[in-house]
Amino acid sequence: MSIKTWLTLLAIAVLSAGCAPKWQNIRKEARFEGPARAYVATLPEGWKRAPTDSDVLLITRDGLFLQQISVTHHELDEAFAGVTLKPDAAPSELATLQLRGFRENELDLARYQDEEKEGVLALFPVDHGKPLPGTVERIAIRPVTLDGVDAFKLETRSFNSWGLEYVSQSIGFIHENEYWLVRYLAPKLHYAPLDQATFNKFLADFKLKPKCRLFCGD
Repeated sequence: MSIKTWLTLLAIAVLSAGCAPKWQNIRKEARFEGPARAYVATLPEGWKRAPTDSDVLLITRDGLFLQQISVTHHELDEAFAGVTLKPDAAPSELATLQLRGFRENELDLARYQDEEKEGVLALFPVDHGKPLPGTVERIAIRPVTLDGVDAFKLETRSFNSWGLEYVSQSIGFIHENEYWLVRYLAPKLHYAPLDQATFNKFLADFKLKPKCRLFCGD
């Protein structure tokens, strides 16, 4: 089976899985506030928000195997095993730790329902579709800023168990005494360049805010 045929079948599967009730369709461009209002993001029209833990943002247009943008955060002593980050840790240090983290584990951010696992996702199991940690290679690391905050941009390549090459762009930084990561992941073939402009706009619109401490309800 050619890679293009495989991608077509995969798109059908993940789109079908994306119809589960807990997925949220983004019918028009929407403003999204992160946990404790620590950031504000603009969600692209026509994409879907995947079911995740409450403090994770995970969105896709065609399915998580085909493209995804995620925003995650961790306490400074929980971001990397055996390491307690300093609030003023240099972006270069963070990038080195993040690259090591990708090589050790590729986290599943989505929370799939039982009927999804037993249905179309049984044809394309998550563990086979996602990139394999041991295949991660560094492409580039460079300093950047995100909404005025010093950060790193880490570009990597990796492969899943079917040999499909993925590319990833990760922006990492410390904000409000937590480690944050904004990431774009997609197959190199077709999808990565197709949605690059969407990720660029997501970053351009991304705004960091002081965390809400009290009375954070609407």
